[in-house]
Amino acid sequence: MDLENLDRGAARTAGLLRVQLAQMTAASQLLEQTAADENSRAQLAAMDQAICRMLRIVGRMELTYRLGADVPRMEPALVNLAKLVRELGDEMAALLAGAGVELTVRCPERISAFVDAGLIRQLLLELVSNGAKAGKRVSITLAKKGDEVSITVEDDGPGVSPEKLETVFTGGGAETSDWRRGGNGVAIARRIASLHGGRLLPVSVPGRGLSVAVSFPLGLDRAGNRLESPAARWDEGGFSEALVGLSDLLPAGLFAPKKKE
Repeated sequence: MDLENLDRGAARTAGLLRVQLAQMTAASQLLEQTAADENSRAQLAAMDQAICRMLRIVGRMELTYRLGADVPRMEPALVNLAKLVRELGDEMAALLAGAGVELTVRCPERISAFVDAGLIRQLLLELVSNGAKAGKRVSITLAKKGDEVSITVEDDGPGVSPEKLETVFTGGGAETSDWRRGGNGVAIARRIASLHGGRLLPVSVPGRGLSVAVSFPLGLDRAGNRLESPAARWDEGGFSEALVGLSDLLPAGLFAPKKKE
């Protein structure tokens, strides 16, 4: 079976899973109305965390299908990239603080670029998630150089060996039509960068953390283009995009229903 058929089958499976997850989410929301004691709240937190983690897996399956198409579906538009990075960064920082990870964001007031905002957010979630798993301090830096923009995510973790940089971050170092090679999240980030005319540039010294820069053209000359059939958006089931994207490393307590006043 070729990769296209595998991706199509995974997308169909993801759709079926979403139906079940929607039912689980509805049940959880009903139970929250009667959760009065700490034990009930803890059990609901564990349930919501599991739902978010499954939504993340399902979303990746759907995104892999979308990005693997012969003509990948994108929804490019003129975006204030600085605002996008700052807002998502602030949301991720608040969540990661609960996991003991410090996230800082450095970017100018405004950088406009012609990008698919949803895909750029997904790229950030993947890279920040990887950094937060490796270290306790992560930073995002947005910068503009000439007609290009760069997004750099750095962590203070143990770093990555040259061999792993080659196999994971460049897809094996060989010419290949299969962009999926390497780690799942990194492969998705690498594909998103490629679709925007850029690439991932990892730099690491073992024991001194990892820095991954994504550079791509501003693409302002394409700002008059239109997409006739916009790509389907992820459905986070009522949970925030950042909560779902970081759910595999956040503590269960962050998923607990709010206490009634």
